[in-house]
Amino acid sequence: MANRIVRTSIETIRRRDLVEAAYLTFLEHGMQGMTMARIGERAGMSHGIVNYYFRSKDELLAAVMRKSVFSVMAETLRRLRAAASPRERVSAVIAGHFPADIFTLDIARAWLSYYALAGQHPEFGRLQRAADGRRASNLHHALKQLTGNAEARVIALSIAIMIDGAWLRRARSNDTMDADGVIGHIEAYVDDSMKLAPPLPAAGNGRC
Repeated sequence: MANRIVRTSIETIRRRDLVEAAYLTFLEHGMQGMTMARIGERAGMSHGIVNYYFRSKDELLAAVMRKSVFSVMAETLRRLRAAASPRERVSAVIAGHFPADIFTLDIARAWLSYYALAGQHPEFGRLQRAADGRRASNLHHALKQLTGNAEARVIALSIAIMIDGAWLRRARSNDTMDADGVIGHIEAYVDDSMKLAPPLPAAGNGRC
């Protein structure tokens, strides 16, 4: 039993290290440059050990994508927990997608290569739909507490489009807008939209 526990722990650590090495390789070289040889070299493991823990490159890619998507979701959740109002929750979702140390040219290009392949890999597609659905749900839940349901959906969709568009623009070598600039631009859109959106109907006083 003890040997089995030790072996399981070693396998868990090695799989985690390989996923981390693959993730760093993905950020540096993009999806197409994620070779098993590069991953093994970064992790300090042989090609054979990489193949032992991950039977195919697609299996390793799926693990990397889960780590990538969940890292954004975790950052957003951390900010949501600190938000004290519906408007702050909207800001939390926006800022959660643009950590300054992640919103870089290299990472944006790596993500662009992921988007290009998402339609060809069912697992990638499921992960992206889950992330998009969570983002839409968080935005709509906060916005519908500030304006009507229809307006909340329109604003939430526009925010999502602006987030994705900012990442696409960042992948261009001549784009100079940083994370703070993007966040400020989207926040200004939200503020302007809230000024134009109809307010929520006043709550009744309970009288007939």
